[in-house]
Amino acid sequence: MEELQELRRYHDALPGAAPESIGAARSRLAGHMRGSRRPQVRRIRPVWGLSLAGAAAVALLAVATTVVPGVTRDTPGVTREKGVAVPQVRPSTAVTELRLRPVANAQDLADNAAVLASDEPEWSSGPTQWGYVKSLRAQTRVDGGEWLRGMPAVTNTREHWRQLNDKAFATVKKGKLEISKGPEFEVTYLYLLALPTDADQLLARIYETVDKENARHRTSFLRFAQERAENSGKTPEEAKRMAEESLPPLTSVQRDRWAFQLIATGMGDTALPPTLRAAMYGAMAKISGVRYEAKSSDLLKRRGITLYHVLDGYLRDEIFINPKTYEYLGYRTIVVKDHKDGPFNTMKKGEIHNWDALIKAAVVDEAGQRPG
Repeated sequence: MEELQELRRYHDALPGAAPESIGAARSRLAGHMRGSRRPQVRRIRPVWGLSLAGAAAVALLAVATTVVPGVTRDTPGVTREKGVAVPQVRPSTAVTELRLRPVANAQDLADNAAVLASDEPEWSSGPTQWGYVKSLRAQTRVDGGEWLRGMPAVTNTREHWRQLNDKAFATVKKGKLEISKGPEFEVTYLYLLALPTDADQLLARIYETVDKENARHRTSFLRFAQERAENSGKTPEEAKRMAEESLPPLTSVQRDRWAFQLIATGMGDTALPPTLRAAMYGAMAKISGVRYEAKSSDLLKRRGITLYHVLDGYLRDEIFINPKTYEYLGYRTIVVKDHKDGPFNTMKKGEIHNWDALIKAAVVDEAGQRPG
C-alpha cells in the first residue's frame, strides 16, 4: 500500500494536459485517419522543481556571516514598493491548478504546498534586512485563574522586526520604535534559514535539535536535583537515584510533540520562503501521530485546514493553514481530554492554553518599516 501511495503522489504531481492540447491531439488523429496528417506543433511542458521553533542551538550554526535566503533588489521577478520586496505575480495559476490534488491527509497537504511554492520567485536577501511579523494573540489566562474556553474576550496585536542575522530586534512601545541588540527569540533566523528544503532532511535536523536540547536540559536538571538531595543528607548514590526518578527519559510521543512545536514556532514568528514552509509541512506530515483535519476556524475566524498532534490523548497542538494558498495562519494548544499531572496540575477538556494568529509576514529593509 505504501508503494501505491507513493506512485499516486508522484503521478498526481505531474501537470495534466491543457484542453487546447487535447483538442489539437484529436485533430491530428482525425487528420491521420483521413490520410492527411497535419504538421505537429511541439508543446514544451514546464519542469517543476521542489527548489521554517522551542529551542535552537545557535552554536551549531557557524553561518553568522553567510548570506541567507531572502529577497534582493536584483532578484528576477521581484519589484520594490516603498522599499519592500514584492514578488511579481506570474500567470501560472491554470497550470498549477492542474497539478493540485484533493487533500485527504497531511502528506497531500504538504505535496500541494510544495507545488505552489515551486512556482514562487526565488527568495534571497542580505542578512542585514529585517523579518517583519504582525500577529494576534489571545489572552488565555489571567493571574493563575481559569483557562480560556471558546473565543477570547481579550486579544493583543503584536508587531516585531527581527534582523535576519539575529543581531537585533525591534518593537513599538507607546508609539515609539525601540531597537535592541541580540536575538529576542530562542528560534533564530540563522537556524531556520539554514534548514534543508527537503522534508526528510529537515525533520532529521529538527529531531537532532530536540535531542540536543533535551540532553542539555536533562543534565542541568539532574545536577540541580542531585545537589538538593545531597544537601538534605542523602548519599551521592541516593541523590543520583532520586534525581533520575524525578525526571524520566523523554518518551517518543513527547519527542514528537517537541518536534511539532519547534516547527510550528518557527512558522509563527518569522517571514519564510514558501519552499521552506512547504518543507516544514512535509516534515510535520512525517512525524508519528500528526493528523489532518479538513475544516477549522482560526483566531481571526478565517477558514482553514489543520495539522495537529495529540500528546498522550489529552493535549492537542495544532496549526491552521490557508486551504488555497497554503500559507500558515496560526497555532493553538487545546485540552481534548481531562488529565491530571501531579497534585497541582489538572487539565480540563476544552481549556485553551495557547492561541495566536499570523496576520502579516514579510522581509523589509529596515526596522519600523511595514509592507504594503
